[in-house]
Amino acid sequence: MVFVYGTLKRGFPNHPLLAASGSPLVGAASTATPASLVVGPYSVPFLLPRPSSSSGSHLVSGELYAVSPRALVDLDALEGTHLGVYERRKVTVVVEGGSGEVVEAEAYFAHTSYMEALWLRCGGEAAEIGEYTMEHAAKDLDPQLQVALKGYLVARGHGTWSKSQLHDWLRLTTNHRGLGRRVKRVRFG
Repeated sequence: MVFVYGTLKRGFPNHPLLAASGSPLVGAASTATPASLVVGPYSVPFLLPRPSSSSGSHLVSGELYAVSPRALVDLDALEGTHLGVYERRKVTVVVEGGSGEVVEAEAYFAHTSYMEALWLRCGGEAAEIGEYTMEHAAKDLDPQLQVALKGYLVARGHGTWSKSQLHDWLRLTTNHRGLGRRVKRVRFG
């Protein structure tokens, strides 16, 4: 079981990797105990064990998947475990819905070699969030993409970015005027 909290969730840029692997969604889930979720450079989300200096109380929302050993190899490659970017660690999650089942899973955490420094650089406790959204993912998009996104939303009568609107825009730009190539180069994590 793998708990995903960032761009591997449904509707986010890296979800096709899970979909292509045939990894079934078990359900929406959240961490059973508080954890630190911060948005790092380039809008990349990082899950951190709760730093000793944090008194935050965020349960992190995400999704739980049953993955095959082969899919796990692909996820490790995507998350850069061999490079020391992320490390796969045990996490206890609660499956949302009627059952409230408690499940032992694994999740990708920021590597221990830099996690405390990352937490501080992101703003510490004040920067912790409970859920990574499309608005977080789009925050550090290339300025040209932001302009194109705003134009897309304004043309449709929207002044703000909802999750579904941003998802639709990202999907549309994948095959439109080369913008999708720029989107794909943005690593969301």
